Amino acid sequence: MTIKQLYSLAREYDIPRYTSLRKRDLIFAILEAQAKSHGLFFGEGVLEILPDGYGFLRSGENLLPSSNDIYLSQSQIKKFNLNTGDIISGAIRPPKDNERFFAMIKIEAVNYRPPEAANERVNWENLTPDYPRERFILETEKDILSTRLIDMFAPVGKGQRGIIVAPPKAGKTTLLKEIANGVALNHPETYRIISLIDERPEEVTDIKESVNAKVIAAPFDMPADKQIKIAELTLEMAKRLVEYGYDVVLLLDSLTRLARVYNIQVPPSGKLLSGGVDPAALYKPKHFFGAARNTREGGSLTIIATALVETGSRMDEVIFEEFKGTGNMELVLSRQISSKRIFPAFNLQLTGTRRDELLLDEGTLKKIWILRRMLAGMTEEEGLLLILRKLRETENNEAFLSLIDQQKAKT
Repeated sequence: MTIKQLYSLAREYDIPRYTSLRKRDLIFAILEAQAKSHGLFFGEGVLEILPDGYGFLRSGENLLPSSNDIYLSQSQIKKFNLNTGDIISGAIRPPKDNERFFAMIKIEAVNYRPPEAANERVNWENLTPDYPRERFILETEKDILSTRLIDMFAPVGKGQRGIIVAPPKAGKTTLLKEIANGVALNHPETYRIISLIDERPEEVTDIKESVNAKVIAAPFDMPADKQIKIAELTLEMAKRLVEYGYDVVLLLDSLTRLARVYNIQVPPSGKLLSGGVDPAALYKPKHFFGAARNTREGGSLTIIATALVETGSRMDEVIFEEFKGTGNMELVLSRQISSKRIFPAFNLQLTGTRRDELLLDEGTLKKIWILRRMLAGMTEEEGLLLILRKLRETENNEAFLSLIDQQKAKT
């Protein structure tokens, strides 16, 4: 359905401010209005299929079972070829005398598309992984230097698997918020998810209020089995959206804490790595992180995850070493620089993206190489301060990179 047709329906149902809504939100508003016009309720949630074959739509903020869940029958699941993680929208009815949950009586949309499209999608296991070939532009404002640096020194492509190597108090939370807002501003069509594992409750509130993204949180005071369930259902939701052709960005804070939670929960394998890490506990976090990919038949899943280092915990160091080299983008934060209150505290010499020639044009790539050769002769602090000073003097990255052409012309 075209945007003009959607606008026509929006006017018909008197939907306020419909021109300011994204297409996905506009479709949801129209479906909700249609259900209400027939005297029905409208509901939406993330499907979790239980072993008995029926399922529930988890609609809470953390996707855990609650009294607000919506029952979905086994016949509907089979009819539309639904899987765990699908986002289902439709008309629902209140529970009858002997029932506890609302029940869905008509599915209007699956992952914001007509339900019949579910039979035509390519399943996740059959999608062909490919290198990221299309870049996310994260640069927003002149004074937000972190995203400007990322666009040049560690460009993020659609399907990137990135690690932010983060010592304590180096600014990783602020960095994640700026990345999320950069994607939201420059790529509003992208589905954005922030997954917070074992996080402080006040940090969860701060991120929810600061970013334009779906925040799914498992605070540190939650049992490990529930934290794992939240993480796994979040990943399944992202996979289903990719099958439908969406570009999804999932920001995970943190990969280290996710591995810790699995280390508590998995049955002992009888083997133990240094720091008390069970090798079996690392399989599921690697499966989570390894899901990031660009696909040829569907959309893309970009995962940028933080990894904690220099915490004083041997377990954290072992977990980081296990994931080192599994990503195709690495953003290294420096404790030495952040301790001097210099932000963003990037170690530019160690920060980079593999196969960045697929994301940057030839002219930009050559200028970045010149910058890197220049930084190689400086300390990490001197190099960062020089780049930050020049960035503050220019309005955007294009103007900054043009300084290199001017310098070459003089010489």
